[in-house]
Amino acid sequence: MAHPGRLLRLADDMAGRGAEDAGFAALAVLAAHAVLESLVNQLGRQEIQSFNERARFLPKWHDLCERTLGRQLDAAPDLELLHALRDGVAGFSGPPERLDRRSPTPPPEVPEMLSVETARWAVGAARRVVEEFPSTRGS
Repeated sequence: MAHPGRLLRLADDMAGRGAEDAGFAALAVLAAHAVLESLVNQLGRQEIQSFNERARFLPKWHDLCERTLGRQLDAAPDLELLHALRDGVAGFSGPPERLDRRSPTPPPEVPEMLSVETARWAVGAARRVVEEFPSTRGS
């Protein structure tokens, strides 16, 4: 299994190369999402005996945060948008998935075109989540 820091460096490199080829921007989004998928599975295995690694990404985050923190991360909207970007790169065209289906806030708006700036944002969002989760657990 890849370490989140290693995947973040790869995602950052891909985002930087996005100006050369849009495919690198797409790879950056996929790698940024993989960082969080890896992290939620690792933390879920450690913290929740009945954790289902095969569950969908956002429900796993929702469950992990509710059970271990008692609330969602401040970066929750970033998680939703990053997941929606990943879905777009993977070719999924349905409505964006939500952390909490009952949320009164509007779903994330996904840009039509994937840009270098969007790829860099995705890497930054993954980095913020990686940093926020452990700091929130300690408080």
